[in-house]
Amino acid sequence: MINWSWLIARFISAVGSWIDASNLRNRVYKLEEECEIMQTALADIQRMDPEGHIGWYAKQTLDIVDGRE
Repeated sequence: MINWSWLIARFISAVGSWIDASNLRNRVYKLEEECEIMQTALADIQRMDPEGHIGWYAKQTLDIVDGRE
């Protein structure tokens, strides 16, 4: 005999997990894109102001993010 309540609970749990995984994947893609944009912006700032304070801070930030420091 099939326990329908158990089967329905497992199905709902599986659907919920699938939705959570999809949301997490989308958030990771969004964060990767934002990270790439920010790194590009910092590299541009560093290139435009190599001798100034803002360029120095941009370089320090890029070094920290890239693990060079």
